[in-house]
Amino acid sequence: MRRKSVLQAYLCITGIATALITYRLGMATANNFSIDVLFFIGLLLANNRRSIETESGAFSLNYPLLLPVMALHGPLMAAVAAIAGIIELEEFKQPFAVIIHNRGTIAFSSLISGIVYHRILAGYGFTLAIGASAMTYLLANTIFFATAKLVEMFTTDTRDGFLNDILETLKTLPSSAALGAVFYYTYVYFSVYGLIVSYLFLLALRSQTLFGLLDTTYRLALIKSLLRAVWAKDPELMQHMERVAFFSGELARQYGYSPLKQRALDEACYFHDIGKLEIQDEILKWPGRLSQRQFETIKSHPERGARFIEEIPIPLRNRKIIHNIVLYHHERWDGKGYPFGLAKEEIPLEARIVAVADTWDAMTSRRCYREPLSIPDAITELKRVRGTQLDPAVVDVFLRILDDLLEKERKQVSAGLMDKEHYHPASW
Repeated sequence: MRRKSVLQAYLCITGIATALITYRLGMATANNFSIDVLFFIGLLLANNRRSIETESGAFSLNYPLLLPVMALHGPLMAAVAAIAGIIELEEFKQPFAVIIHNRGTIAFSSLISGIVYHRILAGYGFTLAIGASAMTYLLANTIFFATAKLVEMFTTDTRDGFLNDILETLKTLPSSAALGAVFYYTYVYFSVYGLIVSYLFLLALRSQTLFGLLDTTYRLALIKSLLRAVWAKDPELMQHMERVAFFSGELARQYGYSPLKQRALDEACYFHDIGKLEIQDEILKWPGRLSQRQFETIKSHPERGARFIEEIPIPLRNRKIIHNIVLYHHERWDGKGYPFGLAKEEIPLEARIVAVADTWDAMTSRRCYREPLSIPDAITELKRVRGTQLDPAVVDVFLRILDDLLEKERKQVSAGLMDKEHYHPASW
């Protein structure tokens, strides 16, 4: 609890300090308030952190929408637009320290990138100015994000491979700067109404597999088609996938996965046992102890699943995480798992996360060969395999999540909002 307070104190101090610095620096810059700034805030709110996918990664539309503000209305107005516009309702569910940190750092990043834009523009021209400004914006946000994650890791024992996310973000710099220039000139020549039309036109193009990638609608339709196939063969397997996706998502949030990675992990969880579609029902639903031959067949489902997803046109950004989960979710922390006998950090983090969620659901769900374990017995068993079958750190995080969920349900039962008969984790 004390270490968690250190993290909250850091977030509060950072947020307040960056807000004060933003105000002092912003008042010293030339700023021109216009009613158009309110339109930009509205666009940012409507955007709701929407991103555009390219072959180099996915980049946010926040900077491209802020550039015309910082260029024509001044850095302080850009900071104000960022504070009011780059936000979503989910953020208000976070601790107050997180809200303060996010508001302060996003304002500072917008202000400083605006200052850099005007300084470079005066001596080197528009092209270098927008490039330097975009780099400043991305680097400032990245530094604040990385620092917060490092403090979180040292104060909560949470581990996450977030450095790769940072590198992927920086790779999108040219695309972000180019789109910012498009929005700038659209605003200059056609006013804010032209900018709104161009923004809507961009979203329309995006829905038609812009940049050569599958659009979100098609990918979701593909996944739903696969899920219908799973449902037709084994409804219990479908429910198992949904619960594993839920618990894996909760774990991923604790490990600081970005929204894009969380979405990829969610899709991967629905695929994780897809290889079982190729295994006969008489083996999957065998009521007793499996023979050696039957068990070897069951053990083949990760590799069957990996071959299956290779034939699906999944976006390159999501392919790796889906492949890791499908192929490695039955590897064990002690190296005694299958199919390759990987051990400890050799197993990708997302596979270790799904392994914990998969194990929990297997223990607490009814199977054709046994009844489900009670919650206390399942917790005891999870602790027993901690450090042998499962990553001990992931198990510890899961147990904290489980405790929060159980406490929430206890309160709902006490308040009469949930029947006692539905008080079971398999219903989550």
